[in-house]
Amino acid sequence: MKNLLLTTFALLCLFGSPKTGRSQDLVLTLPVSGRVMEADKKLEGCKVIIFKGNEVLGEQVTDRSGRFGMELGLQEEYAIEFRKEGFLPKRVLVDTRGNLPKDLVDIAPIEMAMTMLPASKYDGADTDELDFPFAIIRYDRGAKAFVQDHEYTADMMRTNGALLLMSGRATKH
Repeated sequence: MKNLLLTTFALLCLFGSPKTGRSQDLVLTLPVSGRVMEADKKLEGCKVIIFKGNEVLGEQVTDRSGRFGMELGLQEEYAIEFRKEGFLPKRVLVDTRGNLPKDLVDIAPIEMAMTMLPASKYDGADTDELDFPFAIIRYDRGAKAFVQDHEYTADMMRTNGALLLMSGRATKH
């Protein structure tokens, strides 16, 4: 918990959130939390690194239950990277630059479920395609929330599946 509070404070200090000009000059942030798993097992000790461009803004390590949490400032683009020894790194792009409604006074939190994949499952496959984010999250005016681009994620899941098939074929030869 101390790690979460320290990370949240550091993120807000480093890049802050713009004053929104809304009632009483509220400073809005996008709360992001989640759990990192390997199959059905909670993954403790996974690094969660927050980038703005190429600059590292903060880093935390998942707790015993695989949980992490942060708050992101608005009108920026962030990459959240998940890393653990023996696993392929995964990235999520969070774009908070959307055209938010002027009367917005609260932002629904994002709850992520991240499944890490053992690197050994990809032996013999070129995993360069997986250097792209696995998901992209943006503000959706219709949903009035930050949501995942499901079409993009489905494409990445198909790419991941194809690489697993290639790896399986490579290990049979």
